[in-house]
Amino acid sequence: MAKVSKRVLITGIEGFTGKHLQKYLSDRGFVVYGTSVFDIEDSNIYQVDITNSSKFAQVISEVNPDYIIHLAAISSPAHKDISAIYKINTIATIDMLDIVAKTLPNIKKVIIASSAAVYGNLGVEVLHEDLCPKPANHYGASKYSSETLSYRFDSNFPLIRVRPFNYTGVGQSNNFVIPKIVNHFKEHKESIELGNIDVIREFNDVEYACEVYYRLLSNDIASTTLNLCSGRGIKLVDVLKMMESIAGYKIKVVQNPDFMRRDEIPKLIGSTKKLFATIKEVKQVPFKETLTKMYEAK
Repeated sequence: MAKVSKRVLITGIEGFTGKHLQKYLSDRGFVVYGTSVFDIEDSNIYQVDITNSSKFAQVISEVNPDYIIHLAAISSPAHKDISAIYKINTIATIDMLDIVAKTLPNIKKVIIASSAAVYGNLGVEVLHEDLCPKPANHYGASKYSSETLSYRFDSNFPLIRVRPFNYTGVGQSNNFVIPKIVNHFKEHKESIELGNIDVIREFNDVEYACEVYYRLLSNDIASTTLNLCSGRGIKLVDVLKMMESIAGYKIKVVQNPDFMRRDEIPKLIGSTKKLFATIKEVKQVPFKETLTKMYEAK
């Protein structure tokens, strides 16, 4: 029996999600390739700027992947260079899809990572894919524009647009709130500056996200748009309480007005109805286990 080809190319593989996904898929029989803006000592990872379409086309031709997971992006709403946000998150994404359509007629599936930020503040507690997005910042708008422009490729190959809600784990940058909190406790700091600690977010485990990506690759589904969520909402103040229990001391929270966003979204919880109907229910560990693993990591 011929061996089924399972070559997957992950753009932005050097990032937090990419590193975890590389191992997760490799452990499950995929041959993983990647692109990175950095020079990484791995023969399966190509140094290429995603905005350099001609060089990216060369990588596509050489790897000839069966699947692509497009993670490369500017992922911070606070990024100062607005033009770069659209150049990378929107234009480079559509250029990439155009290259794939022209050069990989037999590609099995492409997954592009959008964001739950596309929804903005719609005034509803549970966000589902049938809602009309209303991005509240340039990051969300750049992701939504890439989604909108990507629809013309649906007839070329199965194209899955995923809207990830917050997830975290070992190795995530301290620029994100959960690693920042964990790091403050690891360093036994007396206080921490935060914004609104009453916001409710989906703080999921990165392994949960990896399992969702894995099932989407393994599933015979047509082009669609899906939340990458769990429906599990956690208040930031409760995260602090969990960490106080793990670390054994109470930290002083200083609310910094500079961290209060004018367009802050009070609650951001996703509906899993469409996702689980597609790939079946995905379980994950309790969030305190995620925090403990991060706290104990070297």
